[in-house]
Amino acid sequence: MTEVLTTNRPRTSRVTVAVAPPPAHRFVRFLPAALSGATMLGISLVQAGRPALSWDEVTSAEVSQRTVPQIWEMVQNIDAVFGFYYVFLHYWSALAGTSELMLRLPSILAMAAGVAVTAELGRRLFTPMIGLTAGLILSVLPNTSRYAAEARPYAFACFFAMLAVLFLVVAVRRGGAYRWAGYGLSVVLLGLFHLVALTTLAAHAVLVGLFVRHTRRRRVAMVWTGTILAAMVPLLPVAYLGLHQEDTQLHWVQPITVAGIRAMPGEIVGSRDAAWLLIGIAVLASWRPLRRLAPTAVLALGPLAVLAVVSALISPMWVARYLLVVLAPLAILAAVALAGGRRHRAGAVRIVAVLLLLAAVVMPAQRAVRTPSAKNGPDYRAAARIIGDRQQPGDVVVYTPENRAIRAGMDYYLSRLPAQPADPLIRVPSAASARLIAEEYPDDAVRVTGTRRIWLVLGDQRDDPVTARPTLRELLDREYRRVGFWQPKRATLALYERTRAS
Repeated sequence: MTEVLTTNRPRTSRVTVAVAPPPAHRFVRFLPAALSGATMLGISLVQAGRPALSWDEVTSAEVSQRTVPQIWEMVQNIDAVFGFYYVFLHYWSALAGTSELMLRLPSILAMAAGVAVTAELGRRLFTPMIGLTAGLILSVLPNTSRYAAEARPYAFACFFAMLAVLFLVVAVRRGGAYRWAGYGLSVVLLGLFHLVALTTLAAHAVLVGLFVRHTRRRRVAMVWTGTILAAMVPLLPVAYLGLHQEDTQLHWVQPITVAGIRAMPGEIVGSRDAAWLLIGIAVLASWRPLRRLAPTAVLALGPLAVLAVVSALISPMWVARYLLVVLAPLAILAAVALAGGRRHRAGAVRIVAVLLLLAAVVMPAQRAVRTPSAKNGPDYRAAARIIGDRQQPGDVVVYTPENRAIRAGMDYYLSRLPAQPADPLIRVPSAASARLIAEEYPDDAVRVTGTRRIWLVLGDQRDDPVTARPTLRELLDREYRRVGFWQPKRATLALYERTRAS
């Protein structure tokens, strides 16, 4: 491959004695990774619990409270690609609790580790300064903070994507069964946490191919192929279930368009201005020898190309959070352009100036991802607060039918109150039905007849909330009057009070 992945040692007949570097020197080698990881950890912890849970996070919170057999039964129907993460979160929440911060803490740690690994990879492929610069660039991007503080597996995908590349670089350079085993295990965990992130394997193939071409060591290609095939074995059941659940899992994804492609850089980074600033800087790295940049460039472009082709020809998957794995190689390319091989003071000044500029550009987006209603979906916390401030004994709540998130989100926040309205429509809870949606009684009007006050809670905004439950209209028109109406973010709450006895 390229000289950044090979070590050309002159042949000699003399016997040499390897002298281990002093402990202080060994620590300094990992300083870029340590500083980058600590920076990411500090940034991502700032107000990490402030945003209300997203509609995907409330699913994570709800499913994590099921038993492992219940999770296993559910993933055979839906969300098989997230099954491993749900089991992990089940055990984690049993130890740490289910507050917003505790649910998000594993992702925060995973993203910090991913940034540290990125810095270490930059150091090994190029220089310590490039590694540190790449780690700091990655730390300040809005979406690294946004998905670090997200109780979903995307931060883990970012971590294992870069860890797999790091193990691969070490394995092709030095060989060794344990290094290849570490690489294979990283690939398995990458697929278990997010199957789509395996698009990075296209870059791995290019990396190995370049190495073999440069060194003529064809055995490396055979070992790599065998390792990948072995890693795919435990992922086959997940892939099988995922493919058969595609209609329910990805039905909401829109077909890929030119406008969608043009908007994707900003959506991946979390700031359109920062995205194009980074891309502009990274393009300057093309002045470096291309053979040194090819592996990193393919890591940045490969997942985009693979997902674009799949979205155009097979099934739409053009979703920004599925492509977060390209942020790290993009940061490395930008760091190469900024730092290069220069060691003089002007290079450091340039790096600091660009980092300050980037920080200024992303500041509005960084603030936005920490607002109380920053996450996707309704503001369940605000909706629960409205009910908590006004509920009375005997109140009942009715939700939008066939909505996987509204009941889970409201239950999460209402359970923190001293008391919560009854949910009379549940026939079989979602945990018992092995799905994400609870089974309801079909006669909803009968189930709430005679109730003094009814809360109608929807996962969208409507001027007439009864359109979500048309079978209740006759009852509400005849025996109730609306005495309250609220619309927090992406939600509608209406309170109906009984006017006369039936």
